[in-house]
Amino acid sequence: MKAKLLCVALSMVLLSLMPANSQTVASETGTLHFTLEGVGEVILEEGLTDEVETTRLLLQKAGGARQVIDSFEGLLPANLLKSDLDGDGQTEIIAILRHPDGIDVMPFIYTDLNAFRRIFPAPDVDGNPIICRELFFSTHEGNPALCARNLIGYHDYGPPDLFRLELYRLQKGQLTLVQQGFSDGEHFNILMNKGAYALHNGQYLEALDYYNQAISSATGEIDTRAYVDVLFNLAEARKFTKDFKSALELYQRIVVEFSENPLTETAQREIELISDNLDNLDALSFYVDVLSNINCDRWEAALELLQNHPVAKAGGKLQDRFLFTQGEVLTALNRVEEAMKVYQEIKEKFPDSPIIENVDALLEDMEEKPEETDGI
Repeated sequence: MKAKLLCVALSMVLLSLMPANSQTVASETGTLHFTLEGVGEVILEEGLTDEVETTRLLLQKAGGARQVIDSFEGLLPANLLKSDLDGDGQTEIIAILRHPDGIDVMPFIYTDLNAFRRIFPAPDVDGNPIICRELFFSTHEGNPALCARNLIGYHDYGPPDLFRLELYRLQKGQLTLVQQGFSDGEHFNILMNKGAYALHNGQYLEALDYYNQAISSATGEIDTRAYVDVLFNLAEARKFTKDFKSALELYQRIVVEFSENPLTETAQREIELISDNLDNLDALSFYVDVLSNINCDRWEAALELLQNHPVAKAGGKLQDRFLFTQGEVLTALNRVEEAMKVYQEIKEKFPDSPIIENVDALLEDMEEKPEETDGI
């Protein structure tokens, strides 16, 4: 219920946007600019430095003299805004930039227009913690706020689409996250993406709820491909909660009722994994814990389990799979030489393993293109 209320509240944000307080002018040469009364013209200008695309934030004073406020190597101008973000009567400048190969944007915020001090991200911080699809001004509890909007696109059966909204306020010189949530809607694509977001954050009961809603109470006519996608992710959530009986039933439905679907082969492999190890529950449960960490992008935690947990060292019929997954994790962590040693260990210890063809293919690829192997 709280999550739904937050979705509604943040949807209302979209209906109460603050004026940007900015009259930015764009030119045909990749330059954005506006005038600050009593200060000069602020310019966000695209250019090249040593053949690298570089954007500069400039102040052009009366008479034409230019001062470089900041420069951004490898980034292009996306927007240039001004607003009093903290309500103190002083204008902040927000330079919004994007990578040349992408559409996501990031903000750089400056205050104190005598010195043009950058307050976000701080000058000593590497990278930018806010990377999103869209940035715009809004309000939070009657105060100015900056809203970052990100597409949640695990599933692509929209429109409508699901967006994650984050509201930031400038407080005492710090940009602070004050509210976050999802855009609202009951379409099956929105509910499926809420389920996927929960699934990939380890919130498996919430994932089950959203995916069940997607086929029981959603708006929009769900097609076969989306329906099978829902069944598969319900099975995955059941597996991660170690409800193996229910997971098997869902995987089997896919195999029996939708034999031509792209997910059928994967569902069959999951059936074999679970069915073959129902008499080996300690090892199966441990392996699911490893997969859960990988599912949530906790690669280091997965590796710690695979290298140090007693079950991983106990042998048994899942040992080859433990090692194979360890190789995948090491590759994802860009520890390719270690991964190759693990795959070689599988070949030596388990020459008749059903995964040996996959091991051979990976080793061949790594040996042919070591310079291109930089994680999965």
